[in-house]
Amino acid sequence: MIFTPTDWHLLRKCPIPVLLVKGNNWPEQGKVLGCVNISTDDETHDKLNDKIVKESLAFASIANAEVNLVNAYPATPVNITIELPEFDPASYTDAVRGHHLTTMKALRQKYGISEEQTHVLEGLPEDIIPQVSEDIKAELVILGTTGRTGLSAVFIGNTAENTIDSLNCDLLALKPDGYVSPLAPNID
Repeated sequence: MIFTPTDWHLLRKCPIPVLLVKGNNWPEQGKVLGCVNISTDDETHDKLNDKIVKESLAFASIANAEVNLVNAYPATPVNITIELPEFDPASYTDAVRGHHLTTMKALRQKYGISEEQTHVLEGLPEDIIPQVSEDIKAELVILGTTGRTGLSAVFIGNTAENTIDSLNCDLLALKPDGYVSPLAPNID
């Protein structure tokens, strides 16, 4: 399934959830993959993570599906290893992985999701999300998008946009609470 620039604009600018559908029938007891960002203690990300998990559980209850959660954490930056010879990349990687596993454990326990249904992997989200989606044969991926626009979208990109072309399933993109679309009328 190939998405178009129009799909990308919808993901970036639409103030309500966007569901992109592949058009296949759902199997019995399909799987939903909620993509969370647990790398920071940012309140906006925490609320968006909760929104993603709640939406995953709500959809799963309607469709008799299983909920899985995925989080990607960054690899050790190579330039730090080169610039600081005393830097221990293995300890750094262990600490980052440990933080992500602990935070994922708290999130999954908050919502009663089993450890077997959570996936915390090293890599870029745009690589990890399609990989896990394929591995578990997800029917729906739910992720958050902040709708980055302008130069930040050009130079940084959007995880949702970099992910969707690699997915072979339905996608539901959610915005954080309080998101204001750049297309919203300016009422003063």
